[in-house]
Amino acid sequence: MRFAPVPLELNTPQRFYRGGRGILRFRGLEEPRGFDDRRPEDWLASTTRLFAEGGEGLSLLPNGRTLREELQAAPEEWLGAAHVAHYGAEPGLLVKLLDAAERLPVHVHPDRAFAARHLGCAHGKTEAWLVLEAEPGASVWVGFRDGLTTEQLAGLVDAQDARLLEALNRLSVQRGDTILVPAGQPHAIGAGVMVVELQEPTDFSVMLEHERFALGPEQSWLGLERDVALGAVDRTPLGAATLEALRGRWDRSAPDAVGAPHRALPSRAEEFFRAEVLPARPETPATADAGFSVVVVVHGTGRLTTDAGEEVDVHAGQTLVTPYSCGGLRLDGAVTAIRCRPGPVPPAQVDPRHTTNRHAEASS
Repeated sequence: MRFAPVPLELNTPQRFYRGGRGILRFRGLEEPRGFDDRRPEDWLASTTRLFAEGGEGLSLLPNGRTLREELQAAPEEWLGAAHVAHYGAEPGLLVKLLDAAERLPVHVHPDRAFAARHLGCAHGKTEAWLVLEAEPGASVWVGFRDGLTTEQLAGLVDAQDARLLEALNRLSVQRGDTILVPAGQPHAIGAGVMVVELQEPTDFSVMLEHERFALGPEQSWLGLERDVALGAVDRTPLGAATLEALRGRWDRSAPDAVGAPHRALPSRAEEFFRAEVLPARPETPATADAGFSVVVVVHGTGRLTTDAGEEVDVHAGQTLVTPYSCGGLRLDGAVTAIRCRPGPVPPAQVDPRHTTNRHAEASS
């Protein structure tokens, strides 16, 4: 059985910080009456629920079923046999649009080892940001500039003052930038920044900065004792060379990149997820191989065609989920899309029959 790409509706659970108007603008939607300005995240193709803010977050498809239900009913059609054999009937990925109208608190996501030991989950929350919009002078913060002892970290958290943010590396950002944020690294996104965010499929956050957002213990410490939760923090310094290796560009605009997908994130991200840029032009379509993916159209208009023969007109601001059974993809027009995917199945698990792409073969 072959499935078609599925357009995704807005999925914006209420959060503790302000934002969301940028998402509506990007998607070409009008601001609804009574918009509460607490809808800063659009969860795309989500099988993940909020940890402590009501449990929302699952993506509902046009047929009225959740994506989680669809994956359980037909895992190989959605994810591919090799993925299911290795990872099970879940994508191992959560993609968001995130629009920060105010600076987010300094926080940390646990790694897989911490999550397995303390939270009973195989996934931590390494994440990556692909910047779609950034106001002049916009910044993000990642990693401590200097190493901290356990006592020094606890002191900064207890103080809840400006010194916590000042201890981090501040990075100026603009449209087209990418930043990989390994689990354990303290970080914050500044006001006026909108990103496509790829992450492991959890909502685990340790809120080092919590008083200014009126976050209680359940939201701050993952239901753990404070000192246990602080054990998720990487207290070592994040030096300039390491920090630079986490940065990149998704918007390259290079002539030789037209029509050919190019990787948007450092290779070390592939343990967790992948992001490919599909830069189509009228004379040169962009092609991609088969695989479950979340597609975010970031520029222009065009048409997405699958090996299965399905055709979907696409435009900037549109988001879709593409099942594995679609086969390879071809993007035509003056249009650019970011294709977000789970990490690859280890080579021993890959069946060569699962890697063909009729569109790529036809254009070679």
